[in-house]
Amino acid sequence: MKKLALISSVSLITLGVASVSFAHHSSAPHFDNTIDLSLDGVVTDWKMVNPHGYIYFDVTTNGETVNWRCETTSGSSLRRQGFSDETFAIGTKVTIKGNPARREANHCYASSFVFPDGNEIARYGVVEGATPEVVAVADTPREKTLANGQPNISGYWVRAARGAPPARPAGGQEAKGGARGAGGQAGGGRGGAAYDLTEAALATQAKYEQIYDDPSIHCDIGNIFFGWGHDSHVNAITQEDDKVIMQYGYMDYVRTIHLGMKEHPANIEPSRGGHSIGSWEGDTLVVDTIGFTPGVLHPLNGTPHSDQMHTVERISYDAESKSLKRDYLITDPLYLNKPYSGSDSQNISAQAYEPYNCTELSGDNNRRPDSSEG
Repeated sequence: MKKLALISSVSLITLGVASVSFAHHSSAPHFDNTIDLSLDGVVTDWKMVNPHGYIYFDVTTNGETVNWRCETTSGSSLRRQGFSDETFAIGTKVTIKGNPARREANHCYASSFVFPDGNEIARYGVVEGATPEVVAVADTPREKTLANGQPNISGYWVRAARGAPPARPAGGQEAKGGARGAGGQAGGGRGGAAYDLTEAALATQAKYEQIYDDPSIHCDIGNIFFGWGHDSHVNAITQEDDKVIMQYGYMDYVRTIHLGMKEHPANIEPSRGGHSIGSWEGDTLVVDTIGFTPGVLHPLNGTPHSDQMHTVERISYDAESKSLKRDYLITDPLYLNKPYSGSDSQNISAQAYEPYNCTELSGDNNRRPDSSEG
């Protein structure tokens, strides 16, 4: 690629629409995927944080030095891929390939890193010598029930997909999410059909701007379905006699499912995860949840849900595939013309849960011009 001035050793090429935007479509609202950059610089700082890590580096052209920063994948994913604090130690020379931010100068999406010896590591690539085991082997021993007699769904769980390095799957692959439906309707969640939105929902969705309103920008889990599998962070489930606790690896969200309650209390304080009560039907945990604050079911296109949303989940361990299965039904009389059903699955994780510690560093690129945030 030809190198142009000012952006140092920055090269720009206009690309065909299909080539790059398909590769990382979710970054398109924030970064211009039709322009390819190649930046030669010297590292000044390296932050492996969630939801996105950032590498800061000086680019020098014709005697003028400009500090750039480029977004990487999440810190949790980077560590699984073998990246460390030493990978981009201060003073390290590196070439970063990627795409420029749409609303902030000297800011980019990093798609790969090239080191002085010519070694290139892709955004989701694995560092040579790393052993990023994410999913446990299929024959991992597991007790069917706990000491208290409950079916055993405890342990560490992970969805192995984009955002996680290659691993030996314990079960079958999860179905990909539905495509965007006709008439602007949002596609469904993983394993589900399209949402059938009401006029009120479409009006709310029309006001949503993903570049500014995406829950992750505000360190918000989004919803109890999206957050459970997003970016393949390791989740944890613990069981007690009177409750089941779901510790989400994404955004450190903690959800409590109360056992032995036949009805929800009358004075629920609305929250992102609502109030959940559960009961066992054989080996299946049936979870009924109400009391949500308004939010979005699909953060990329802003498919909304209201405070009237009601969900029923059926969670069980499938011994044959060695995976945790969840089927769910969503009803929302304000925003859904008909109930929405979906499903997801998690494999046994070879790694333990680790705190997410959300540290949002996207800055002006994801902040409304008139916003006083940050």
